[in-house]
Amino acid sequence: MEMSIDSKTENKLYGRTEVAFSASYEGATPARKDIKEEISKLVGANAERIVIAKIKTTYGTHKCNGSAYVYSSKEALNMASHYLLVRDGMAEKKKKEPKKKGPAKK
Repeated sequence: MEMSIDSKTENKLYGRTEVAFSASYEGATPARKDIKEEISKLVGANAERIVIAKIKTTYGTHKCNGSAYVYSSKEALNMASHYLLVRDGMAEKKKKEPKKKGPAKK
């Protein structure tokens, strides 16, 4: 897989760097874990502090574009959206409790 960083934007409010990337690959779309490792190598950050926001592929090509967030610390990582952390396998999905039904109306 060949990857390049298209742009990097510093977001000091959230304590992260927002990275736009593009990748070309053979076969199936690479796993999020593999993309994290490649971004980690290119940016020079720990893969545990990288969250993939989106991966967009184009039909019929072996290329993808996407964005990722590289957090400056573990504390800043708590600011990430929960669904992104679940998608990347860094958090557990919240379980919803079933609604309690009241007595039937007459």
